[in-house]
Amino acid sequence: MVLEIIERIKKNASGESEDCININGVAFQLHCKWRKRVFISISPKQPTLIETTVSTIKKAPLMSIIVRTPQYRIQGARTKTTENLLANKFTPALLHYPFSELRCINKNIAFTATLKKKHIIQLEKMVLYFEALLRTVK
Repeated sequence: MVLEIIERIKKNASGESEDCININGVAFQLHCKWRKRVFISISPKQPTLIETTVSTIKKAPLMSIIVRTPQYRIQGARTKTTENLLANKFTPALLHYPFSELRCINKNIAFTATLKKKHIIQLEKMVLYFEALLRTVK
């Protein structure tokens, strides 16, 4: 499925794709929009009607390494899910992509990132990392 999306992105100069992928028995929506860069979003398929706790984890800027502050920035409430994400070994692998972020909405985890079109082959690796993250967090 992911390889078909990669081929579609390589063949077309610009476009948009919305596909359903199954990760660990849960339906996720893989949304790709591309022109020069590819904007990727992986989120749970069922809509969440009531959003009680929303938190976002992003990679901190390079300056944080120099002054030895935490490498990740959390916006929103600290929950058990965000603590598990921070302790997970696949979080750094996912957050090293440009403009990437992990969102926790009521124990559901969503991921967004941006890739250059020439690096689209990494989409398959990105989906595998996200699948492994979901398998180890819950």
